[in-house]
Amino acid sequence: MRLNRRHFLTTSAAGLGTLAMPGILRAQQGEAVRIGLITTLSGPGQLYGNYIKDGCEIAVERLNAAGGVNGAKIELVVRDDKNSPEGAVTAFRELTGNGIKLFAQGTFTANLLGTLPLLEEADVTMIMVGASALALTHEAYNPRAFRLGFSSPMCFGGYGTLMAQKHPEIEKWATLRSDVTALADITNAFTRGLKAEAEKAGRKVEVLDPVLVPYGGADFRNQISNIIGSGAPGLFNVLQGADAISYYKQARTFGLDEKFKVLCDSANEFAIAKAMGANTPASLWSWTGWYPAANKGNPVSDEVHKAYIKLRGDEYPNWYIGVSHDSILTIANAVAKAGSLDAAKLIPTIETETPQGALGKIQFRKEDHGFAGDLTYIRFGRDDKNANGWSVFETAQLPGAEFLEKATPGSKLN
Repeated sequence: MRLNRRHFLTTSAAGLGTLAMPGILRAQQGEAVRIGLITTLSGPGQLYGNYIKDGCEIAVERLNAAGGVNGAKIELVVRDDKNSPEGAVTAFRELTGNGIKLFAQGTFTANLLGTLPLLEEADVTMIMVGASALALTHEAYNPRAFRLGFSSPMCFGGYGTLMAQKHPEIEKWATLRSDVTALADITNAFTRGLKAEAEKAGRKVEVLDPVLVPYGGADFRNQISNIIGSGAPGLFNVLQGADAISYYKQARTFGLDEKFKVLCDSANEFAIAKAMGANTPASLWSWTGWYPAANKGNPVSDEVHKAYIKLRGDEYPNWYIGVSHDSILTIANAVAKAGSLDAAKLIPTIETETPQGALGKIQFRKEDHGFAGDLTYIRFGRDDKNANGWSVFETAQLPGAEFLEKATPGSKLN
């Protein structure tokens, strides 16, 4: 479908907070603005893929309820990448073969690296949903793709900075991660942030080499013993998903709460508490990309939160709900402003527009299309007074732009 500036109308999208959509093109009757969503809906990563699908569907429903793209409904065309680069490429080729020019894809790096080289040939524009790997905006940078996610230096450099500020008494930290090489970016960023902030205050902090755990492992007892035996009062855990939940359940029998003064989880947020209930650690920090209670007063965030509760009955949505919603909103806003589906017009529009989303102002750095959103950290834990068995005790936010790594599009970050 080609969009023409002659058909522009000025309108506003009621119910979408501060998102105004002037100049959205009136489409031919019966046509829809189609957005292809490629995500993981089977295999080990399907939990995150389903969050992404939910968030995108909430965005489409809200936008269409407000009139769509100037009368044209948005249609989300979903494909499973089957948790593999090959599956992602197959899905991408199918969708582009059907004429789709707008894409959202998330969240695993390997699958995105499979499709990024195909964007130019297909003449499409893509939002990379929730992606954090440095390669995506550095050595694998593609000018047709925008990362609506938080890079490791941002969220985990900020994380280390925050912990150094809140716990200057902790001079030794242990770290734990799976043996997936990509996760080294996370521990490295946390370490740099922690040490840099401590040095500003004239202190030194020791961060021990990571204790490695086989990805998908079932028995963590040896690694737990090694960590507890380290003598470190602070622990940063980078295990993810089912591995993390299994680890916390096993570590409970070792008295994890009593062995460490500060427990930090990389980014599993409420998945731990939901799985463990009253057996959740007494106090656990986690980074999150979106926590509605920390964004009170943002009408888009409030509405997305309400929509998710209505959809799933869950008061504590995973952060992928917010970021995937904003990915669709970003595409819709760009089509509205550019009046076109052509990448040549959409790219500069996305680079300069700053629509209000659930995460706040959606803003990309022009040089490498990295996202510069605020960083949110939550501390939660066991609470016998709460029917859930746990509560959120504290939140903290930092400006993400201060931790965004330098832009090196097309080159590896040194």
